[in-house]
Amino acid sequence: MDGAPSQLRQTALDWLSRFSGYLAAKDVGSIASLFLPEGWFRDSLVFTWDFRALEGPSKIASYLREVLPGTQVGPFVLDDKSGIPPSKFRAPDYSGREGIEFAFTFEAPVLKGRGIARLIPDDVGTFKAFTVYLEAVDIKGHEELGHELGLFEGHTKSWGEVKAQRHAAVEQDPQVLIIGGGQSGLQVAARFRQMDLRTIVIEKTARVGDNWRNRYPMLTLHTPRSHHHLLYAPFPRNWPTFTPRDKLVAWLEQYAESQDLVIWTSSTIKPGPTYDRSTGRWTVVVDRNGTEVVLHPNHIVLSAGLLGEPIIPKVPSAEVFKGTIIHASAYQGGHPFTDQRVLVVGAGNTSADVCQDLVVRGAKEVTMLQRSETVVVSAALKGQEWEVVFPEHTPSEVNDFRLAAMPLGQLRRILIKNNKKSTEFDREMHEGLQRKGFKLSDGPDGAGNKLLVFERAGGYWIDVGVAEMIIDGRVKIRNGIEIDHFTSNGIVFTDGSELEVDAVIFATGYYNIRHSMKKLFGDEVISKTKEVWGLNEEGELRGCYCRSGYPGLWYGVGDFYCGRYMSKQLAILIKSEELELTALKSLASIPSNELMEKVTV
Repeated sequence: MDGAPSQLRQTALDWLSRFSGYLAAKDVGSIASLFLPEGWFRDSLVFTWDFRALEGPSKIASYLREVLPGTQVGPFVLDDKSGIPPSKFRAPDYSGREGIEFAFTFEAPVLKGRGIARLIPDDVGTFKAFTVYLEAVDIKGHEELGHELGLFEGHTKSWGEVKAQRHAAVEQDPQVLIIGGGQSGLQVAARFRQMDLRTIVIEKTARVGDNWRNRYPMLTLHTPRSHHHLLYAPFPRNWPTFTPRDKLVAWLEQYAESQDLVIWTSSTIKPGPTYDRSTGRWTVVVDRNGTEVVLHPNHIVLSAGLLGEPIIPKVPSAEVFKGTIIHASAYQGGHPFTDQRVLVVGAGNTSADVCQDLVVRGAKEVTMLQRSETVVVSAALKGQEWEVVFPEHTPSEVNDFRLAAMPLGQLRRILIKNNKKSTEFDREMHEGLQRKGFKLSDGPDGAGNKLLVFERAGGYWIDVGVAEMIIDGRVKIRNGIEIDHFTSNGIVFTDGSELEVDAVIFATGYYNIRHSMKKLFGDEVISKTKEVWGLNEEGELRGCYCRSGYPGLWYGVGDFYCGRYMSKQLAILIKSEELELTALKSLASIPSNELMEKVTV
């Protein structure tokens, strides 16, 4: 195709003009005709108070037929400031098809929105949509705040005074309580502050960052820094590509300070918060470092980690074992296990890290007990994949926007098509692991490890060295069996075989946050909330950064991207409730004059 910028821009303008006109006319059939047979339409809070992803013209038409009445959207304008000008786009399914990618903006009566379209020529050369993504960006009159001048009351008041006054106002009457001060809770709080939502973060540990500080010392993030920038705060240029635990801890602490977040450390909420549906407020008792404080927020956001309490299998006769039994969450490095025989139960990322560290620290014998098939991807291959999704020299807000524009259901289909090329890259490593008896998986439906991140948050590891240790025999593999019971000096497996060990480390994962939160909120409340994590029938994440199913209760969990990008969606939903906009069918609905005046005040 002609790659001249002027031609690309004209092609984008022609398609966008038709799309805009058909939407204005509510001509559903014509809108659907703009999509390829395998095209997708993703809507984030524009036409409903939810996130939807539709595949194919028929489903897209059915959805729009339902949501378009009573709405007004447009005009659509190319967005030259997005960092995504009309440019060449290569279909990510290795088909070799080339097209155009471009960003645009639009408005509705109550919202400002933006989107991305990716077009590919059909069989007769007509550009049609491979993907179209629309998202709500701001509520008119309540846009996200920018930076301040930094001079207060005519340069007569110090920052210390201003900060103290602001924190006191938040603590006196918070609108939102966030439970958990890890990367998700902090980024959500930073977003809420910019959305003018009075927010307190409740963190049970003594210091921000303790949720990482208390993990094993050699922990290093397996994603590059371009993936785990924090909202509003990209890392310095000389930051390591892969962030070590202690550097991340220090960054989280300074982030909380630089974003002016109100955080109560050494604090927990007491079991049994109650929600008054008539007032729309919670009654929450907070143990703030030994002092009880009663708060009445309108909203509680649960950001205490997608993974809650550790899962420790109950194995008979554990009390007779003379060695050490711990969960990987309590593992503080391999030095205590020097010259010991150690069994590590599990075969995910944590198990791989622990086994590798045990070998390096001089354990006498290390055995990994693999309980189910595992996807293993080399760091080299993941590095190539990460560079495509989160290129180093592109701002994180652009990378995030592009990633959001790819529906996960569409990604699944692409990954299945591409998996053969990915497995060929790691063929030598995979064959070596299989010779040692390691059971490999190629992921759900052959889609590799990426979807496991969203479907299970486990079931894979990114190899940074343990595969070689397995292949050369420094880490032994046992699988197809479970631990039946302990003996005084080892274990007996379910097949009757025995293994003498000095320590057992359970890298067996964690309960989902819903399970852990039942202790605080009770089963009656939590059972009314949606399942958290995993993908629904449209490929959208379940339960996160959307309505939970219980009023005033929300989940904000996931990786760095989720907190950084999806926090905006959550902020818009909560702000909409604070402004009483939820009586509208959607943010694209045409409100009454009375409501319109209220919104724009």
